[in-house]
Amino acid sequence: IQFDFDSSVLRTSSYPVLDATSADLRSSSASVELDGYASSEGTAAHNMRLSRDRANSVKTYLVNSGVDSKRIKVKAYGETNPIADNSTEEGRIMNRRVEFKK
Repeated sequence: IQFDFDSSVLRTSSYPVLDATSADLRSSSASVELDGYASSEGTAAHNMRLSRDRANSVKTYLVNSGVDSKRIKVKAYGETNPIADNSTEEGRIMNRRVEFKK
């Protein structure tokens, strides 16, 4: 799930993936971990809060769609573990994300 710069607001383009994930979780007994990340702009502390807020936005969406909150774990990683180069705008865009882990 990707996010805009300095935002934890879900994009409407994320809804199909979130709806499919919700359906999968509701039809099984699986749990999921939501790992939040940020690009390297801003302070480390701000990015840690932002990454937690992003993961919690995804959790709120899933809970509101019927997934038991006890089955969703949230972790924040801030600007650590980038998947792309933070020195380019394209890389920073890719690093503003929440990943699902089972």
